[in-house]
Amino acid sequence: MKPSLVPVLLAGLLPCAGWTQAAPAQTPPPAPAAAAATAGSALDDSSDRFPQLREAADTLKAAYEQLDTKNMAEVDQLMRTKRCQINRIGGDLDRVLDLMHQYLAAETKYWSAWSEVEQKRIDNQVKDLAGFEEDQKAAAALVESEKQSREELQRRKAQLEGGTRTEEIRAEIDGIIKDIQDSEARLSNAQGTFDDLTTRITNMKAAISARVVDMRQNTARLGAWNLDMTAYYEKNREAANEICNTKQPDTKRTPLPKKPAQ
Repeated sequence: MKPSLVPVLLAGLLPCAGWTQAAPAQTPPPAPAAAAATAGSALDDSSDRFPQLREAADTLKAAYEQLDTKNMAEVDQLMRTKRCQINRIGGDLDRVLDLMHQYLAAETKYWSAWSEVEQKRIDNQVKDLAGFEEDQKAAAALVESEKQSREELQRRKAQLEGGTRTEEIRAEIDGIIKDIQDSEARLSNAQGTFDDLTTRITNMKAAISARVVDMRQNTARLGAWNLDMTAYYEKNREAANEICNTKQPDTKRTPLPKKPAQ
């Protein structure tokens, strides 16, 4: 099987430099390392069939990383002032989240297109698998038939050898021995065919299963990463709100008007 394109997804999900400058109390979730575990099993085309979709996703990824670096550094600085800065922080976070979702939508579109290609390939493999399984049944039936034929020949040979051996009997025994040898050769070939088909079917089922799993995981990783990163940004927003909630007004309380005299 040719090299997989799954590492492209891993590259697309690596953390950006701005995360190291985020608010001290919040740290971004790690990149999904599981993407490397199946890097050799899903997609096997030597060239990308969807270069425009790939380019669009990469462009948005670069823009998102750049904005994340800039905005999260500013969020970090604003949080360190310990002053209520929710309007500026909220705006920074909203812009990063919006661009992140644009990037993820483009990345998902790319992998969805690949999933369609993979599904067609799987459908073809399933058809091939059905044919192999029919051949396997035929080979198994031939093996069983040859075993029964050989056993019958061996019984006839034993019966003839137990009686008086005339010239005619000896000739018949020699013929049976030749038939047994031919039957053993056919049995060996049939068994070899059966074993080969069994191996091919086992390998094909494993390959189909791996492709199905990879198809699901490509988009599942994106969805999980989206949830983790959204939670990370929202925790920063929550931390900024907590500063505002505990911040006392800077001006003195204005006294209420006196009640008019009656």
